[in-house]
Amino acid sequence: MYNCLWEVSDAVIATASLDFNFVQGDRVWRRQTAQGLKSSRKTPFDNVLGAIDGTAVQQEQPLAVDVPCVADYYSRKGFYAFNTQEVCNAQYEGIWMSCKSRGSCHDSAAFTSPDLGAMLMNSRDATTMRLIYAGYSFDGDAAYVAGEAMAVPCPGGGGGNRWQDSYSYFQSSCRVHIEEAFGTLVWRWVVFWRPLRVPLLRRPSLIRACLKFHNYFRRYACAEEALAPFEMDSVGGSVYFCENDSAQPFERGRRRDLERSHLRGRWTDRLEELGVLRPGVDAMY
Repeated sequence: MYNCLWEVSDAVIATASLDFNFVQGDRVWRRQTAQGLKSSRKTPFDNVLGAIDGTAVQQEQPLAVDVPCVADYYSRKGFYAFNTQEVCNAQYEGIWMSCKSRGSCHDSAAFTSPDLGAMLMNSRDATTMRLIYAGYSFDGDAAYVAGEAMAVPCPGGGGGNRWQDSYSYFQSSCRVHIEEAFGTLVWRWVVFWRPLRVPLLRRPSLIRACLKFHNYFRRYACAEEALAPFEMDSVGGSVYFCENDSAQPFERGRRRDLERSHLRGRWTDRLEELGVLRPGVDAMY
C-alpha cells in the first residue's frame, strides 16, 4: 500500500501540468490574479497577488534518530507539526507553498526561509523592485513583517482612525481566502484529520502532493460556478480559539509603528481619496 502511495505522490509532484503557477514576470498573470481577488471580495484594491498564511500540519512525534532536536517540531498549538506556508489566489488554489520549517517556527521566520520570502523581504531584489514599482503586493496577517511587497493589518485595528480601520477591513477581506483554502484542503484529505505517521522524510512530499491535487480539483470542478456564494460566508459560521492562541500580558509584541513600510500608508491614502469606508461605518463619523 505504501509503495502505491509513494508512486502516486512522486508522480503528482513530477507532473509539470500540476506545478504551482506563480509566474513572477508575467504581466498578464499578475493583472488577472489581482483582478480575481478584487472582484471576489469586492474590495477597492486591485494590486493583491495572493493571500499568505501558515498552518501547522499535525504529525506524529519524530524519532530522535531522524531529527537533531525533537522539541523543535513541537508547535504552540500543543502538538508536533510542520509549519506549512502557502499563497493562494481568488479560486483558493495554492500558487506557492513551502514545507521546510519545524512546528515551533514562527510564521514570519518560516516565510523568510524559502527563496520567495527572502526575495519579497529584500526591497533591493530586482524582482521585488519590479513588483513594488508596478504596485503589486501580498496580503498577510499580523504574524508577518510589513514590507513594501507585504501588506499587514494596522496596529491596534487602526487606533480609532476610520481610514486605517477601513484599510484593515479590506486587507483582511482579501486575506480570508487563504483561511478558507486551508479549511478546504484539510477537509478534503482525511490524511490531515490525524497526525501524519508516514516516514519523516516523506511527510513534506505528501503534503505537497495533496495540495497539488487540491489545485486540480479546484481548477476543474469549479470552472463554472463557485461552491458557495461569497455573500453568505458568515451564515452558520463559528469561530473557536484555543487557550494558547491569544497573547499573554507578559508577552512582547511586535512594534508595528516602527516597521518601515509605506505600502500600508499608500493603501490608506487611496481609500481616503476614493472615500471608501468599511461597511457599517457612517460617512459622517
